[in-house]
Amino acid sequence: MPDGDNKGVIDTREAIDLARNLRLDLIEVAPNAAPPVCRIMDYGKFTYEREKKERAAKKSQKSIEIKGIQLRPKTTEHHLHFKIRAARRFLMQGNKVKANLKFRGRENTHLEVARRMLNKIVDGCQDLAYIEVAPNVEGKGMLLILAPNKDTIEKAHLAATFAHVEAEREEDKAEGYDEDIEEVEDDTEAEDDENETPKVDVYAQKLEEKKLANREKRAKKLADEQSGLP
Repeated sequence: MPDGDNKGVIDTREAIDLARNLRLDLIEVAPNAAPPVCRIMDYGKFTYEREKKERAAKKSQKSIEIKGIQLRPKTTEHHLHFKIRAARRFLMQGNKVKANLKFRGRENTHLEVARRMLNKIVDGCQDLAYIEVAPNVEGKGMLLILAPNKDTIEKAHLAATFAHVEAEREEDKAEGYDEDIEEVEDDTEAEDDENETPKVDVYAQKLEEKKLANREKRAKKLADEQSGLP
């Protein structure tokens, strides 16, 4: 019955009459039971409430993306600190993190160095994630994939999480690390040589290019605003 009262085993015709008298529907909820179990309810209201819950569930769901961080065996502890913070932000947003450590020349002969570096990322994110793919050699590098745990995913859509991520991202930018700038890696095989010619800091170069583009954009906006004055 609508109020939860169990009428027991009754004739099908009697059950239909009960539902009609209440201007409700007789719904078979357990057809394979012996005898079948039915319930009297407003089926239209039931389907509306179910669809409403499904829409709410879809709205709260967040598609999981895979965010990447690039490393080298020579990545400094200072830079690794920023990489771990970026990985944590990606996880807090409900995304997976793929850490790709690339080898150059004979660097792949020191796999223990690469594994220690990736383990530091695991340790730095263990409260937010679990290991989906353990550190393993793949091509000319070593790969690690972390996935957000259940608690992290549940908090990903919260305003407090968004505010924390944005605040931390701005802090890192102020210190010179911008996760939006993709680091350009030279895939050319090179022998390790202490006396080799110093290479250009590609990351710093990209950062300066972005700053210059932003300055030009602001200058153009200001010029457009001034041109519209009487």
